[in-house]
Amino acid sequence: MIKTIKFKILILTLGTLFLLAAILTFLETINYAKEKEIKLEGKDYTISNIVQSINENIAALENHAKDLALMGEMFFKTGKNNEIADHVIEKILKIYPTSLGGGIWFEPYVVSPEKKYLCKYAYRNEKGEISFDTSYEKESFNYHEQNWYKEIISQIREGKTVAWSLPYYENIGSTTIMTTVGVGIYQDDKLIGISTADWGIDEIITTIMELKPTENSFTLFGDSVNDFVIATTDETIKEITYVGSSLRDISWYADAEKAEERRNFTYNNIRYTSYTKKLRNHMFVVVNIPTYELYEDIFSHLLVMLLCFIGTSFCISLLIFLFLRNSINKPIQKLTDIATEIGKGNLDSQIKIEQPKEFADLANTFNKMTKDIKDYIFNLNKVTKETEIIESELSIAKKIQLSVLPKNFEIKEKEIDIYAIMETAKEVGGDFYDFFFIDDSHFMFLVADVSGKGIPAALFMMTTKTLIKNIAKDQFIDADKMTKKINDRICRDNHQNFFVTMFAGIIDLEKGILTAINCGHNPPLIKRTNEDRFEYLKIKPNLVLGAMSGLDFASEEIPINVNDTLVLYTDGVTEALDIDNKLYGEERLEITLNKNTNQNVNDLVATVRNDVTEHIGTQLQSDDITIMAVKINKLTKK
Repeated sequence: MIKTIKFKILILTLGTLFLLAAILTFLETINYAKEKEIKLEGKDYTISNIVQSINENIAALENHAKDLALMGEMFFKTGKNNEIADHVIEKILKIYPTSLGGGIWFEPYVVSPEKKYLCKYAYRNEKGEISFDTSYEKESFNYHEQNWYKEIISQIREGKTVAWSLPYYENIGSTTIMTTVGVGIYQDDKLIGISTADWGIDEIITTIMELKPTENSFTLFGDSVNDFVIATTDETIKEITYVGSSLRDISWYADAEKAEERRNFTYNNIRYTSYTKKLRNHMFVVVNIPTYELYEDIFSHLLVMLLCFIGTSFCISLLIFLFLRNSINKPIQKLTDIATEIGKGNLDSQIKIEQPKEFADLANTFNKMTKDIKDYIFNLNKVTKETEIIESELSIAKKIQLSVLPKNFEIKEKEIDIYAIMETAKEVGGDFYDFFFIDDSHFMFLVADVSGKGIPAALFMMTTKTLIKNIAKDQFIDADKMTKKINDRICRDNHQNFFVTMFAGIIDLEKGILTAINCGHNPPLIKRTNEDRFEYLKIKPNLVLGAMSGLDFASEEIPINVNDTLVLYTDGVTEALDIDNKLYGEERLEITLNKNTNQNVNDLVATVRNDVTEHIGTQLQSDDITIMAVKINKLTKK
């Protein structure tokens, strides 16, 4: 049962069911998380906007106090003119509509040795009109002993630029719950008093207390520095508290230093998401929203979607199961039976399946396969014989190609030692080398590489080799004209657009001069008689042969001495790849030769070939390899 197609279809269907459900659940869970974040950010944005508005009021109040401080300093410096002072205080108060009042307050006997108190205070009455409260200026009102003054002056003396008092209820002037901000008044860096601006927080408290994002949300308005509850709508506290107890008396309260941080906590067995926002004046607002209320609509949506996804996945999987059971099981069984017959060698068996179309096509493929097997068996011997003939012909072609390369490296009178090898990457290739005397005093040697591989490249190689030797021997005038002639002849018959890279050298044994011609080939290496190292011969390369007719070529003449040795090669050496596709490279070639500077030409060629083989390792040879070494034994200078 477990190994049957029917059982596997059942497993496939159940797997599809669970996979669809898992994918849809995963996607909806991601969507749920995003919606939660959007909800959190939305509440945060709403609360932040309200707090931002409050902060703007606080900033305006602080600026009001700073402007009054500047006015106070000018008042002290410019003769203490009361009329001007009153005018400026009134004008400044008009600029700041959120301030209930503002004034300047000097320290005892600072303004006059005979007068202990001196202050100026203007406020807005209930009608919004600006008035001066002259009762503050009387000796009977000791503002130095007022809590708001002592709180502000002590903070200013401790180094604060702006200081805030605790909230308090004022029944003189503006009768409301307020807090006061103060700034120091200085004369020659000496603190001589303060300027103040009053902020009525009744309206702010009302705004904050009405901040109720959900039905069971509650709010705290407090002073973090002074550990002071200003107001809260926590229903477990019997009534809204103004200027009340310590923040630490509230059980759910966490350190207010975590302001701007969204937190979660459990209170009275309810999980809350808490938003804490700092105000500029060390007050803060905390809004606590029951988490279930915050996400209630999102969770309901998630539950409905998950149920829909699971139901849809189940229906789809059931339909898949029924379809697979009815449409695949029987055709597969038929195909299995016929495959068994074919395996037994019964090639006359035929399958007849009409539906579904895919299995009908597969049945026809099976029938065609049996016919093809029969035909293959019939023709196998014939194909094998033809393959043997092709391999034999390629072997003969390789022998013919290698036969045109010189194998006798014995030079008359031993003026020169020379040795070379050419190994093809396939049965035949495009690399070749050659050497011969043009006349009694000029010896020419060369290494070349035809673009491409295989039989076409090999045929072009043999033609080119013959062409170069014929032109060099029959029409040698100078190296440049000879190379131009060779290039034009190659271009004339180059119907397959092959090109040839070539490095050729012509040694004048009487003058001791090497004429070097480089047609887009790899630079050779040379070891001079008085040096014990090989280095690359630097000559300017020409364009490759066969690229374009009518080109001019430039050779270079290099002095040559007895015992000078040259090593020529094709790119099959430096571009040989190991199993990690790392090139053999010019640097390794130079290092290998310099480790064996005392070897003869035969050994030099063998050393380089062995080192390339070691580099390649188990990797197949990717290109033809040709290496030649030439050593000057004697010159016939006259």
